[in-house]
Amino acid sequence: MLHSLAVAAIQLVLAPVYDGLERKVRAAIHTRIGPPVLQTWYDIVKLFSKEVVVPVGGSWYALVAVLEMLTLVTASVLLVHVSSAGLNRAALFEASVFIVLTGIATTLAVVRAVSQSNVFSVLGGFREFSLMISAEPFLATSLLLLISGAEAPASKAIAALVLVIAAYVISGRVPYDIAEAEPELASGVNIELAGPLLGVATLSVVLKKFISATLTALALTSWSSLVGIASLAAAALLTPIIWIAHTVVGTLLGRSRVDLAVRFLYTTLFILSSMLLVSYGLGV
Repeated sequence: MLHSLAVAAIQLVLAPVYDGLERKVRAAIHTRIGPPVLQTWYDIVKLFSKEVVVPVGGSWYALVAVLEMLTLVTASVLLVHVSSAGLNRAALFEASVFIVLTGIATTLAVVRAVSQSNVFSVLGGFREFSLMISAEPFLATSLLLLISGAEAPASKAIAALVLVIAAYVISGRVPYDIAEAEPELASGVNIELAGPLLGVATLSVVLKKFISATLTALALTSWSSLVGIASLAAAALLTPIIWIAHTVVGTLLGRSRVDLAVRFLYTTLFILSSMLLVSYGLGV
């Protein structure tokens, strides 16, 4: 219990720092100086110091936002256990629970968004749901196949590729930032949030990015035989590197149309997953 609490605390501290590093790298690509690395933490502390303003819908709305963040914290802790097991059958239970928790967290985000009277929040909720059904089932399939023993080279390569793509999608970066709609004049799922509730939502966003980078690290280390502390250390070292790689990709990519982004994503992952199931069944 204490170990899990310590892991959760470390992740909650590191995730905003990595996000601040992302903002710095993005600014450098745009030939700007950018904010300090700790800027995300400054923003979160400032938000938590403000008055609590509950949107229309009552106090349950705040409860949903907090539950979403706590669910993501628990999922990220479970991912650490999966990392230490080195993607083998010993981590199958933790991986299964992790998949369920990520689905619950996304569902809570959708419920929180569509329960508001703001049309932009509702629209963002539907976009979040579209991304959920387009990416998370394929993420679950590829992760479970990697853990359950996709040892054949072709199967493992396709499973790792599907996991890498799906993990990038759940990070909410361009062109899959359509739920929050950051480049648009009016934002999406978080438009009604302010103060501490927006701080909680910000922590949820950076935790999703942390989970995304860790999943990608797991996909890359699936080819190694590392287990225990060695596997955990490899994932921990790769996570900030992959976070920066995601930043570069998201900064260089152009924003796609909402319908085209989801359609292309679903088609790509469906084809790759079909190839994965065939190759896994044939043992190649």
